[in-house]
Amino acid sequence: MKKSILLGMPKLTASPEMKKVALEDEPEKVRTYSGYTRIRRKYKCYMNCMVQNGILKVALYLPDHLRLDGDNPAYEVFLDKKKRQFLTYDYLDKKWRDAKLDRLEWPGQDYDAVCWVSTGDSDMVQQYFSSERGGYFGILDFQRKVREEQLDQRHRRITDPWDKDLAQVPELPKDWGRWADKVAVRENFIFYNYKRGGAKTGYCTFCGKKVPISGHPYHNKEGHCIRCRHPVVFKALGRTGYFQTQRHYAYLIQRCRDGFVVREFWANRTYRKHSLPNSEPYWHEIRRSIYDRSGEIRSYYWGMYCQREVRWIMGSPCYYNYSWNQSGRVYGKTLPSLGKKELRQTGLVEWVRSHPITDPEKYLAVWEKLPQMEQIWKAGLPKLTNECFNSCDRVRKLVLHPNEPGLIRALGLDTPKFRRLRQLDGDTETLAWLQLEKRTGQCITNEMLCWSKKERISPRDLVFIADRMSVVQIKNYLERQKKYFDGSCQQALTTWQDYLAMAERLHYDTSDEIVYRVRKLRQRHDELVLQSEAGSLEEQASKMAAKYPHVNDICMELQEKYAYSDGDYTVLAPQNIFAIIKEGRMLHHCVGNDGSGERYYERIERRESFIMFLRRTDEPEDPYYTLEIEPDGTVRQKRTLFDRQYEDIEQATEFLLKWQKVIAARLTGRDLKLAERSRELRNEEFIQMQKDRVIIHTGHLAGRLLADVLLADLMENTEVIQPQALPAVA
Repeated sequence: MKKSILLGMPKLTASPEMKKVALEDEPEKVRTYSGYTRIRRKYKCYMNCMVQNGILKVALYLPDHLRLDGDNPAYEVFLDKKKRQFLTYDYLDKKWRDAKLDRLEWPGQDYDAVCWVSTGDSDMVQQYFSSERGGYFGILDFQRKVREEQLDQRHRRITDPWDKDLAQVPELPKDWGRWADKVAVRENFIFYNYKRGGAKTGYCTFCGKKVPISGHPYHNKEGHCIRCRHPVVFKALGRTGYFQTQRHYAYLIQRCRDGFVVREFWANRTYRKHSLPNSEPYWHEIRRSIYDRSGEIRSYYWGMYCQREVRWIMGSPCYYNYSWNQSGRVYGKTLPSLGKKELRQTGLVEWVRSHPITDPEKYLAVWEKLPQMEQIWKAGLPKLTNECFNSCDRVRKLVLHPNEPGLIRALGLDTPKFRRLRQLDGDTETLAWLQLEKRTGQCITNEMLCWSKKERISPRDLVFIADRMSVVQIKNYLERQKKYFDGSCQQALTTWQDYLAMAERLHYDTSDEIVYRVRKLRQRHDELVLQSEAGSLEEQASKMAAKYPHVNDICMELQEKYAYSDGDYTVLAPQNIFAIIKEGRMLHHCVGNDGSGERYYERIERRESFIMFLRRTDEPEDPYYTLEIEPDGTVRQKRTLFDRQYEDIEQATEFLLKWQKVIAARLTGRDLKLAERSRELRNEEFIQMQKDRVIIHTGHLAGRLLADVLLADLMENTEVIQPQALPAVA
């Protein structure tokens, strides 16, 4: 339709009858249930029409325009039934539009309103389209059909090549239905009539006839048919109702014009009570993949296309790492001829014979990505074969020389090591260890392989240290260190790698054995962590020193008065705030925190309590327990890693009692006055904690009252004062 010709058609104007109806149709304001106000009227628009030169011209008028005695339409719609076209001119916006009537803007439209049209014009529309309806809806029906046809044409441009490609798929074999019922569905049953003493015969669904039953059958008991030897489930007819078997996958491989096609099906059976023991077999094709001779794969699946129809839709070929298990039976009669030509290089036919339940499409995807998979399978390596399907990329990384035709060289092994791999039924981890043995010349025993699997350590985990230590040395070192890591060699190995990485960043000579093979790995690791954070520690210490200017001097005053040592333990005073923060960081408790640790500096600043270090005498530099003491030697707290106490605290407590006796003789009158004030503050704090019922929320003491824990930890110096009971809470 030419727009100039359309605009040259005679102009339609509103009729007096139209205007009269519009005046009588008074708009009414209506409040909806949701609280909105809308305009309700009987007619949303008015129309008249004419036919000229085979084109139907329709003029549409707005009610508000007609009520103001307007003559001109808001829209003019031109329709050509032969060319299956329509076009609309919008006088409101002065432009052409291709929208249907229901997509035009109708101001204040009421959903219940209709279009007014005279009987003559309505009949004209109905006669023009030869349709069941006339008027507004006759036009809308035509427009919708045109849109449907246009959409179908657009879709056919996409789907016709698919249909042409799929036309080469052959018909199903004549015995496909029986094969799907008997072979693809792998569930079989023996239905029997219950008898006292046990039924002697039953109907086998695989045999398709009555068979003898050995032994006493029970409902839903598993067994075997003594005639066909297939596994079956016994079903008592009196207790069996409607049920379905599981949905099983089945595959059919056929030759086609471009190469071969792999067809995937679902199959199951339905049993109904009134028709037992007969069943209703069902199968449905869900996927087709065409493999052409050039190596291209075109896959289609059965599904809903564009929410319009159920049909074959082009999809993606099977991915070699696809994890969903869609294994099923493969129809065998087409395989021999395909194995001589199309499938000769793939090994698929032999694979199906040895693996009756498989996914041939997944096999071909893995074979294309990892051609050595066929050699691995035929070499008698079942675990490694399974990993080819489940972790293909992991196996591919271990094929060191993919261009080598022989499997042994492709895997980077020699004949003895490959023989050992077969004897061990090795997987990728075993293969990686044997490759390491071949590469380094180190002997890796079976005991070593068992240990690595037990500890879940692979050769790639040892790359960071393998150039400096043998595998046996690494194993022995980790075995010695694991007691410091909750018995985990894996955790020790991770810490070791982290330690060496930090050592390199700090410019240590990591090729020196004294650096990479430290005796106390955890301690050295923690020390390097502190060294890496030294800047932040010094910054925090400087900040605290500025806020509490007397703490560093007080720490120096404590050195001689409170220091004491015997053959087992030593009590040391910190040199400064930095030492206190470092201790807290090393033992991971609150003394090293920026926030909660400040209360200890406040107490030191006012000489209420002091921080002391308890060490083992033979390891004076290693943090052991941190003490909070009062001026008279009363121990408020004694805590180690993560605010804990271990069994060795009992022995340490005996030493602390001895220490309290020693320092009691060193105390001055000023110390005793400070101790008395400290005791008062401590009691006030405990009473307040009991009133507030302060509970510990984290750690091994979670749920306990803080006051109870602190009271249990308290060690008053009985050499100075007699222990005093805590005043009762008011």
